[in-house]
Amino acid sequence: MVRAMLARLGEVFSRWAERWVPDPFVLALVLTLITLLGGFALSGSVGAVLQGWYGGFSSTPLLAFALQMCLILVTGQALASSPPVQRIVRAVARWPKRTPAAAGLVALIACVTGLIQWGLGAVVAAFVVREIAHSAAEDGRPMDVPVLGAAAYTGLAVWHGGLSGSAPLKAAESAQFTQGATQAIAVSETLFSSLNVVVSGGLLVLLPLMCVALAPKEASVPEMPSAGGTAPQQAKRSFLGLLVGGAATLLVLFSWVRGDVAFNLNSVNLFFLALALAAHGSIRSFLDSVSEGARGAGAIIVQFPLYFGILGVMQSSGMIERLSSAMTSIASTSTFPLLTFLSAGLVNFFVPSGGGQWALQSDVLMTTAATLDLESGRTIMAFAYGDEWTNLLQPFWALPLLAITGLKARQIAGYTAILAIGMGLYVGAVLLLFS
Repeated sequence: MVRAMLARLGEVFSRWAERWVPDPFVLALVLTLITLLGGFALSGSVGAVLQGWYGGFSSTPLLAFALQMCLILVTGQALASSPPVQRIVRAVARWPKRTPAAAGLVALIACVTGLIQWGLGAVVAAFVVREIAHSAAEDGRPMDVPVLGAAAYTGLAVWHGGLSGSAPLKAAESAQFTQGATQAIAVSETLFSSLNVVVSGGLLVLLPLMCVALAPKEASVPEMPSAGGTAPQQAKRSFLGLLVGGAATLLVLFSWVRGDVAFNLNSVNLFFLALALAAHGSIRSFLDSVSEGARGAGAIIVQFPLYFGILGVMQSSGMIERLSSAMTSIASTSTFPLLTFLSAGLVNFFVPSGGGQWALQSDVLMTTAATLDLESGRTIMAFAYGDEWTNLLQPFWALPLLAITGLKARQIAGYTAILAIGMGLYVGAVLLLFS
């Protein structure tokens, strides 16, 4: 009964999304225009709004953060397209024969890899979708590829509670990116907390089960269009690449264990860069894969400054502060984590950058948390869950997935909207219970 209802609801939302959901770049332009108009309405000054927009667009810390995010995506794709991972992808893709099983498997892979590293989660599940679709097409089996694409996007719905979560890692790096905090906040209070075990662990079960339920009863034999993101051809293995990559991987791991290197975005990027180089073995294969990942990241790179401009306008006009203050002014000790979750989810739709968004919202959130005598780590994670939650409604981070599978954002948006509803109810309930 529940499965039939979800499948029907997913089909309705999917048809609506295919008709009305715009291209991600068009959405970025529309949101820019809306934010500029809203900023002017609040501040009454065109000059202040334009200055805020340019300040966000050209912000050195935000542009440095954009490079960190692009490195995560590129190193994640390099690892996902390495020969060992591709062999696993091809083997796993032969397992499911029907859409429900395939959707559940893809979502599980996306969530697990997304918790390990969001760049890996954004790409490896997309490769699995493409292989499943090709296998179904060759066998003449029905397979609903859009619902598989939605399942592959679930990695971005859990990533902020994983090892590459930007807000917890930035908070652990220093207090510079965590306004309102007087010192760095260890990952033991955020990523490795009991709250995160319950939330991220629960989503690891909930989202795949929802994807199984969303699978439509009827599907056609897929005809996949030509898509990018192909894995590079196997090249001759290089002792130098294997040696340097393997040694660097072990060195970072050893440094983490000894506490010589902080567990933050920079060390995570170094670890996955080294691991990808070791997995490829061949330097040429690794460089080809990085080039392929950089091409796939092109649409994201050009949108980053637009969203940073939106961020600047929201900051200069007081939009962020008004939103956060309005929600925290009605907060109590028990409701503040939930309100933090909701406010982060709303702002993320306009500014899909976890670290940049945290730099703006952290002052109000952390100051209020201190006033209410709440744990800093719990506030950070409530924010992180809100940020990842509305990724399911914001197609910005789906661009690598869409490039690899050949799908359009509107084809998966209806299904991801249903997943967002289920995730929001679950995380909201947990935050209230943990208060």
